[in-house]
Parts: sequence; structure tokens; C-alpha cells
Amino acid sequence: MKNNNITSNKFAGINAFQLKILGLILMVFDHIHQMFYMFGVPQWFNMLGRPVAPIFLFLSAEGFYHTRNKFKYMLRLWVASIIMGLLSIVIQDTFKSEIVLLNNIFSTIFLSIFFMWVIDNIISGVKNKKISQLLMGIGLFVLQISISFITLMILPTNPDVGRILFIIFPNILSTEGGYMFILLALSFYFLRKYGKFIRIVIPMAIVSILSFMSGQLIQPLMILAIIPLLMYNGQPGRKGFKYLFYVFYPAHIYAFYIISYFMQAK
Repeated sequence: MKNNNITSNKFAGINAFQLKILGLILMVFDHIHQMFYMFGVPQWFNMLGRPVAPIFLFLSAEGFYHTRNKFKYMLRLWVASIIMGLLSIVIQDTFKSEIVLLNNIFSTIFLSIFFMWVIDNIISGVKNKKISQLLMGIGLFVLQISISFITLMILPTNPDVGRILFIIFPNILSTEGGYMFILLALSFYFLRKYGKFIRIVIPMAIVSILSFMSGQLIQPLMILAIIPLLMYNGQPGRKGFKYLFYVFYPAHIYAFYIISYFMQAK
């Protein structure tokens, strides 16, 4: 008898590895436009990249749910975020270009995972009547918000210190996509038991509409991420490429940036 359960058929739909590769390919198009638009790279390269952030936010929510060590997973993203933030400063100060290196999706993903972890602790503390766990969750949430406001107060008077604080302590105002991407990631995580329509379609539609209402004309195309996300079959797929995204993401951005710098210098 034929099995119609998509999650039981490893050949049906798209697994996590394939979803990641799709995101990487679309990301390359997006960053080619970012770094070489002045040489006539068409706008549709940028459009192809709009679904990338939702794809990786979704994969991060999946990864956080399935990982054995949630704190280690969060810490790894935090370290990656700090390293890329510092590298961007060094590279941009060394190769001065009209392009501003604001790329650091690691910080957005880290902050999303941080809030998942904090909220999980608060919920667990309430359910299990563990006051210490509840207070820890609330305390970390308040601490993160407090540091964000302190950084904003420092930034006007001491931009260099403020910039470093933004790198070390990411907040919703200094990350790619801001609060909308973080809310999207939290939806992917906390709505996972309610089915794909509620978990994927509704949050994606809301965020895309909000993006359009804010005056953005291209970013709302991220709603196209719904197509591959709905095809996700819940399988991890090929293993052994755990750090592919951690290496490829900054490497290709910096390579494109430096190549663009020398092309502009001619």
C-alpha cells in the first residue's frame, strides 16, 4: 500500500539540507547585486534574494528545536555574529568603498534564538513552578532590553563605542530585518505544532504585508519563501555540512566586496 505521509518518504518534498542549498544559491544572487549593482547587475538578482532570510530563520528554528544543547547552539551563533561584525569593520576600513557592509544575519538569528531560549525558560519555569528558572528568563529578557537602550544612549556621543556594543550585544534595532524577522523566527518556532498553514503561511503573509505598508517594494517578495517552506518534509537530509553556512556566508560576502573594491578602483 502506498504511504501518503510526506515525512515518512525521504524522497518527497525538500529536506533541510536541500532547503539550505537553495537559500545559499539565492543568497549569492542577492549579494552579487549588492556588490556589483554599479556595473549593471539587474534588480531581479536582488529580488531573487528576498526569500533567503525567511528560509534561514526557519532552518534556525528547526535547528534550535532539534539540537541537544540549545545553549551551545545559541553561543555558536553569538560568536559567529561577533566575529563577522568585527571582520566587517576591519575589511571596510581597509578597503574603503561606497558599499556599506551591514550584512550580518548571524546577529538576527542569534537574537531570535536568544528570545526562543528565554521564552522557553519562562514557560518551563511557570509550568514546573521553578521560580529560579522563571526569574532567570525574565532577568535575561530585561537585561537584553536594558543593554539595547544603554547602547542607543551611548551611540550619539561615542559612535565607536556604540558600534562595538551593537556588535557584542545585538538588539532588534541593529540586526538585519529588525523586529519583523525576529517575530517571524519566533513564529516558526512556537507555532510548529499547529500545522504548516498557521506556522508558515500566516506569519509570512503578515510580515510581508507589514513590509509593504512600511514603503518597501522589493522586500515583500520574501513571501515567495512560502513555496519551498511548504515543501519541507521534516527530514534533515545530507549530514556532514554543519558549518557550511557559517563559513560560506561571510566568505562570499567579503570576496565579492573586495573584488568590487578593486573593480571600482580601476
